[in-house]
Amino acid sequence: MKIIKFIFLIFPLISFSANSAENEHIFSPAPGVKAAVKTNGATLTWEVDGGGKINRHAVNIDTEKSTHIDIDDYDFSGHLGFAVWHVDDGLGVYSIYRIFTFSPLSNKFVERYPAPRCGDEFINLKIDKKRRRLLSTIWDQSVPKVCATRLVRLKQ
Repeated sequence: MKIIKFIFLIFPLISFSANSAENEHIFSPAPGVKAAVKTNGATLTWEVDGGGKINRHAVNIDTEKSTHIDIDDYDFSGHLGFAVWHVDDGLGVYSIYRIFTFSPLSNKFVERYPAPRCGDEFINLKIDKKRRRLLSTIWDQSVPKVCATRLVRLKQ
């Protein structure tokens, strides 16, 4: 019986620490640059350290659901960026993404948006590396359709 009580007490601590570690990523978006991205509740923070200059930034993620971070080259520039995403606050059917790409010129991450015809946010994002585009879902008269966005590379 004591073992069962111990398991019930320790399991939430293990789950919390696993969830925290899952939402912190350290990577190099460009040679000589180090970036750390993490979420803490509804706040997304990142720090970029390169060229003797450190840039820090934070944004609010408007959700009560768990957030996740993915690292990839979203603008196909050769520089890694990141996406923070969560399932929708309704039934939890769709994944909603915010994309950030790296600007070597300013040594910071810049939030990017879908093409105007593709709505206000990236929903159910897929990366088409072969055609160098981001695919997301839009609705046309309640019918889901795929919409393609090609992000313009940020100036070097």
